[in-house]
Amino acid sequence: MEKSINNSGSIRVGYQCPSNIALVKYWGKKEGGVQLPANPSISWSLGDLYASTIVQALPRENDQAFVFTLAGESKPSFEPKIASFLTKIASDCPWLVDFTLHIDSQNNFPHGTGIASSAAGFGALSLCLAHIEQLLLGDSSLQSEVGGMNFWQRSSYLSRIGSGSACRSMFAKPAVWGQTPAVTGSSDLFAVELDFETHPSLSNWKDVVLIVDDGEKSVSSTAGHALLTNHPYAEARFGQAQKNLEGIVLSMKNGDVKSFIEIVESEALQLHSMMMTSIPYYVLMRPNTLAIIEQIWSFREQTGLSICFTLDAGANVHFLYDGKIEETVMNFVNNTLLQYCKNGQYLCSNTGKRPVEL
Repeated sequence: MEKSINNSGSIRVGYQCPSNIALVKYWGKKEGGVQLPANPSISWSLGDLYASTIVQALPRENDQAFVFTLAGESKPSFEPKIASFLTKIASDCPWLVDFTLHIDSQNNFPHGTGIASSAAGFGALSLCLAHIEQLLLGDSSLQSEVGGMNFWQRSSYLSRIGSGSACRSMFAKPAVWGQTPAVTGSSDLFAVELDFETHPSLSNWKDVVLIVDDGEKSVSSTAGHALLTNHPYAEARFGQAQKNLEGIVLSMKNGDVKSFIEIVESEALQLHSMMMTSIPYYVLMRPNTLAIIEQIWSFREQTGLSICFTLDAGANVHFLYDGKIEETVMNFVNNTLLQYCKNGQYLCSNTGKRPVEL
C-alpha cells in the first residue's frame, strides 16, 4: 500500500489490530480525565481475532470530518462513537481539521458479543491516525516521538480515548494499562508491555471463545463503568485488582500456573459480581455460561490440565489453555462444550501478536 503523501495531498494507510482478553479486568474510571482506569489491568492480545481498517485522509473541502463504512457499506449506528472520538482527540491531533477521513473497517468476528470489537476497531483506527501523523511530520520510520511518546505508545494513547481496553491491543507481550508498582513505566495514559519474557509454562496459551449469546450486550460497557462511581464495593474492588495485577505479573515471571489460574478466574467472577451488586443491578451471564464454567472446572479436576476460563462483560466464555494440550482441549470443546454454544459457535485464537500494517 502506498503510504506517502501523493500530489493531491491525500494519505492512505491501513492496519490490522487484534482484540485482547483482559486477565485482570478494567472496570471503573477515575474522575477528572478521559478514560483513565480506576485500577490497572493486564491482557493477552488475540492475534486471530482482529479488525482491519484503512483510512484515506483527503484535504478537507467542507465541514465533513469523516466518512465511515463497515466492509464498504454505510453504518450510521457507528458514526456517533467515531465522531465523539475524533472530537476528544482534536486537541491532541490538530492536523485533523485539515482533512476528511474516509474510514473503512471490518472485523473477522461478530461485533458486540464480548470479544472486544471496539478495542480492535479503535486500536486499528488509532494506529492509522498515528501513522498519518508521522507522515505529516515528515518521518515515516515510526520511530520519532510525538508528545513524548513513541509510535506504539502514541497509538495506545489515542485508542484509549476511543475504547479503554483498545490501548492494550498494541503489544505482543502481555500488556498492562494503569499505574502499578508491579510494572516499570506503567501509566494511566497508555499501555505498556511487560519488560520480561513470560515463563515458558505461560507463554504459549490459546483462547477458545465459546459463543453463548451472539447478540448485542443488554448493558454497554460505558454504562457499566459508570455504575462503579457510587458502588458500595468499588474501593475494595480497586484494591483487590491492584493486588491481583501484582500476583499475575509474578506468576508470569516464575511460571506459577496454579496462582495464574486462580487469579484469572477470580477476576472474571469479581467483574460480574460488581455488575450484580450495582444499582441498577444486572446479570450478563446466562445458564449456559455457568454450565460451561462448571464443565471446565470438572475437566480440570479430572485431568490436572493447565486450563481456565475468563469472561468479559457478557455471556460468552473465554476458555484459556496451554497450547501444548490443544488436541485434548479441542476434543473436550467439541464433545462436551459445544452443546452449550449458540448454534455450535466458537472462535479460536492464539495469544501474543501485535498489530500489523496492511
